[in-house]
Amino acid sequence: MRLLSRLFLFGLGLFLAAGECRADIFATGFFSGTIQRYNETTFASSAFATIAGNPGLSGIAYNSNNNRFYVSALNHGGVYMLDGATGSTVGFAGLGIGPGGIAVGSNGNVYVTDFTSNNVRVYDTTMTNLLNTIVVPVPGVTSGVGFAQNGDVIIATPGTGVFQYDGNAVTPFNAQPFAAAQVTSSADGIFIGHGIGQSNDVFRFDSAGNFLNTLTITSAMMPGAPAGSSSGFSPSGVGIDADGNVIVAVLGRSNPGDAGGEFGAMFKFDVDGNLLDTIAVGTMAFSGLALANPVPEPGTTAFLLTAGFGCLLFRRRKIEK
Repeated sequence: MRLLSRLFLFGLGLFLAAGECRADIFATGFFSGTIQRYNETTFASSAFATIAGNPGLSGIAYNSNNNRFYVSALNHGGVYMLDGATGSTVGFAGLGIGPGGIAVGSNGNVYVTDFTSNNVRVYDTTMTNLLNTIVVPVPGVTSGVGFAQNGDVIIATPGTGVFQYDGNAVTPFNAQPFAAAQVTSSADGIFIGHGIGQSNDVFRFDSAGNFLNTLTITSAMMPGAPAGSSSGFSPSGVGIDADGNVIVAVLGRSNPGDAGGEFGAMFKFDVDGNLLDTIAVGTMAFSGLALANPVPEPGTTAFLLTAGFGCLLFRRRKIEK
């Protein structure tokens, strides 16, 4: 028993140490209620979890402190908590608001935007204790939230620009009205998606809020996409992979009620906006994504050992190139 425990801990350590080498992509289907899991290398996918009752999944964030996913459900007025290993629902926090974008801070606190007010609410990991309310100083609603590399909170709004919260005050970051969805950052900049049907672009800014460039979804990248009821493809979800590239999840121009139905996609860009890979096209309408290496259940020691050694070997080969 002691040997098995040591093997498990050793394998877990290898797995976690190598976790940065290649995370899976977890994308939320707004209309379907499904969280789809993608292997970034092979593009193989499978359903990780499904939430019934037309929840309107708007965002997803992973908390490595407790191995849980937090999934905002606009139509259900709250946030679902999912087990990182199994995808099973372990809790639901009814917030009585219109939760949109969601992000998890380094300390595990959960930040939730609100499609019914100009607030971002901050909760503890249990989602039962409201720790702070960040108020954006303009009328309207909040729709996207994430963090700059210095830890400041970046808040996106549909139509009134982007704001920055340094722990004391909320100040304007950039006036771009279409930077209105998921927020992510790396050393190469801050990336903000668009999810309100009026743009084909993900917007890249520097740390001071200066616009740098866009990552654009074109019609050529979306063959067979219905005309739909929106003017833009709405690249709503954004995340940074282990190589510093940007994964973009697309809502598309159509919804299930339009001719042709929903038609989403997922792509990989470099930070300058060059398309590197098409991960999937003709999918459900994706609203958000999270890149994560959830910890498997304790019984999977062999998997941990294999994954750990495989990732370490992958990293060694990358260094030697």
